[in-house]
Amino acid sequence: MDHLPFNEITESELTLFRQFISLPMVLFNEEKVFSVNEGFYTVCGTRDHALLNQKFNGIMRDERHIQAVRESLNTGDPTHFEVELIREGQGTIHLEISGKPVLYQGRPVLLAFLTDITDVKKTQEDLLRISKLRMLMLEVTQSVLETEDLDQFFHLILTNALKALSNGSLGSILVKERTHFSVASFVGFSEDILDFRLPIEDSFLYRTTQGRMDRIVNIPDLLEIDSYYMNRTIFGEEKFIKSTITAPINIKGSLFGIISIDAIDVNAFDEDDVRSMEFIKNTIEIALTNHLSYKEKAFLARYDRLTNLYNRTYFEDQFGLVRDHALRYGESFNLVMFDVDNLKKINDTYGHLVGDRVLQTIAQELESNTRSSDFIARFGGDEFVGIFYHTDVLKLDEKFQKLLAKMVEDPLMVSANEIICSFSYGISTFPENGKSMNELIKTADEALYECKARHRKHFG
Repeated sequence: MDHLPFNEITESELTLFRQFISLPMVLFNEEKVFSVNEGFYTVCGTRDHALLNQKFNGIMRDERHIQAVRESLNTGDPTHFEVELIREGQGTIHLEISGKPVLYQGRPVLLAFLTDITDVKKTQEDLLRISKLRMLMLEVTQSVLETEDLDQFFHLILTNALKALSNGSLGSILVKERTHFSVASFVGFSEDILDFRLPIEDSFLYRTTQGRMDRIVNIPDLLEIDSYYMNRTIFGEEKFIKSTITAPINIKGSLFGIISIDAIDVNAFDEDDVRSMEFIKNTIEIALTNHLSYKEKAFLARYDRLTNLYNRTYFEDQFGLVRDHALRYGESFNLVMFDVDNLKKINDTYGHLVGDRVLQTIAQELESNTRSSDFIARFGGDEFVGIFYHTDVLKLDEKFQKLLAKMVEDPLMVSANEIICSFSYGISTFPENGKSMNELIKTADEALYECKARHRKHFG
């Protein structure tokens, strides 16, 4: 090592360094610290030499750092590496050590300057955290478009949220049902949590926001809360959650549910986790809103909003398939037109809301008396239409007469008034009465008008 071109540093030079260089400086080797300046005292938070040596040995305990010092002293090359220093009240400080080997008192040592790179590291960590979070939530956003199963969607949310909030080990999504929350998905709890029903006012979110439930809440120590439900976890009989971060899920301005990421240790989450949860919450709300809007549009494309029966457009599309199948295999089916009796009179007397109830009642009765192989649709206004297989006109007539008799005996009650929900109907048969939809409807309508004339005499 004697042949290495080390510069020697003198005591007078060290004195100048200590007086005029504010950047934290340390002169050391593997065995001890020889000299430091005021900046080093400041960054270490102590002037006690024993404690100072202890702190410095602590940050140099990593074998990679020791190896870097050894290599620099053996080769004479400068070295750079990063260390962490834990200071009370300030958390972890990140320092970059830039050192050059020199001779001091005849021995090789490292003259090093320390740069506080905590803010730089924090920025880097934030960028990595945000990048990771964006990728995890992108997966969530894409999944909601690819699956109709909300259980799978909720499970993916929890799984990815736990990856983003790495200090969490458990999680749950609860969905609001009137006065309580029920469990829609969970990770880390035992299976019996599926039977858990949480009264809304008992939830952490409700209790810590005085019932507003309008913000994300980080609870570092649940033992400070008077009492809470200790649901069993997969971590052992006595392992319950001790800290949580929980957020409301709002859809179109209304509370849909809550998501919670939990830990079995206290003080598990920090402000970065709160910011991550804000991003997760926003992603869930947007994805769920889009999913529910898509489902609603898909529903309305096939169903009538008022009665939940198929709508006319879907019926007409299906009729083409039914007719083609019947023609190909020489099959027959019946088309039935239904018309609600006295709907205009009911609307004029009791109002359209009551008229809607009459339509809904008849729709429900028709659907409940229809086999799964047949189907009923709302054709428009006060008209319904149905396709019925493997039967004939006489059997259908008997079926609807029994249904009408039942409905007459069980009228709709509105403000102490009895409203009879009845309908007229007409039946046509494919292919005897026609092969097109218009031909079959024309025949069924003719029979329906005869039925309606009889009903006017009977029901008024």
